[in-house]
Amino acid sequence: MKTKYFLVFLVLLLSQISHEAFAQKCLLFDYDADGNRISRNVNDNCYETKDYLEVEKNQLVMDLSVYPNPTDGSFKIIMPESIRSEHSSYLIYDLNGVLLVEQVLADETDVDIGNMPNGVYLLKIINGEETFSKIIVKH
Repeated sequence: MKTKYFLVFLVLLLSQISHEAFAQKCLLFDYDADGNRISRNVNDNCYETKDYLEVEKNQLVMDLSVYPNPTDGSFKIIMPESIRSEHSSYLIYDLNGVLLVEQVLADETDVDIGNMPNGVYLLKIINGEETFSKIIVKH
């Protein structure tokens, strides 16, 4: 009877020791707000949960409106004057990265892409140091 308890105790002890002694190492990565990897950490505890960096939406993203999207050829960009800097502009790129349009941005800007072929375009809005990108679909 004593050997039975001893074996149960030994199995429980070895399961705890082997878990820590032979545990697999984990790689944890940290990313910045743009999604670029900024660090790599080796962790001994694979089961440890990690708090991830929560990306805060900046004021530009919350107050900016681009509509309608998808569009038939024209759309509006509305940026309140309260967040617009003196160096606000928008750029439109095709999917090959070719710059097609670059204009100064006002509070309410009408953009006409009716002369461009149907497809997908990248709208990049620059407001001082902040940038915002949005996919525009023209059909």
